[in-house]
Amino acid sequence: MVPTTILQPSPLWKCYRKSRFPLVFCTSKTAAEMIPFRTEIKNEDPFIVENGRGIYIPKSYFANLPVETRRSDHFLVISRGLPYTQLQEILARISGECGLTVHSFDQLTASKLAESSGLSLEQAQRSLQREFDLPCSIVSPHPNRSQLEEKVQQLGLKVIQGGRFLHLSSNSGKGRAVAQLIGLYQANRGGPVLSMGLGDSRNDLSMLEEVDIPVIIPNPHSIAPLADELPGGHRAHTPGPKGWNDAVLSLLETELIEKGKLNG
Repeated sequence: MVPTTILQPSPLWKCYRKSRFPLVFCTSKTAAEMIPFRTEIKNEDPFIVENGRGIYIPKSYFANLPVETRRSDHFLVISRGLPYTQLQEILARISGECGLTVHSFDQLTASKLAESSGLSLEQAQRSLQREFDLPCSIVSPHPNRSQLEEKVQQLGLKVIQGGRFLHLSSNSGKGRAVAQLIGLYQANRGGPVLSMGLGDSRNDLSMLEEVDIPVIIPNPHSIAPLADELPGGHRAHTPGPKGWNDAVLSLLETELIEKGKLNG
């Protein structure tokens, strides 16, 4: 997720407000976490949540939306994963079949999550409002993760390791969601669009592979750099907000504005 401090009151933020190119957030966060953030920075573009499992599109944003959606307040939602309740049922069943004791995210209270994660109580409550991705942890004395993964794969799902939890979800990721959203932009604009993506971890790799201009932001805490996987990717020189701002502004000037691909 891109924090508010990255945008305001930076030169990039001023450029964004003037040019109004779409700014799409692609995050592991929930929609409940992203909606107030977008309101705060006055962002009105689509956004991708829970690592690509859901695409939220403001109503009337696209004139043509040839995919099945559901309504959620002011948004149309493209669901790219199984519902959370179905994931709960699957996890309970396969953990029993494997003889494993597994604690899932829904067993946590907001206060307990806030205490263990450092989130505020309100942030924890929003984080718990998941729709497509079920965080869990194996607490058996001798956890057999490989057995659990095998059962999950047989169902066409996957388990991935996050920072603190395992995540049970559909076999879909950021890259596929980004590709689908780019396709919607192209269909509604009647031709190709130029896309740029920024990421700082291996979890962002599939997203960066789908955009025209991939930008790797340095991350000292990342498991491994993405240089080998993206030999043609652009490299920011500094991590965090400054690297994000500098990289985008530089590329907007060289790749977009100078070539007349971005007005304003």
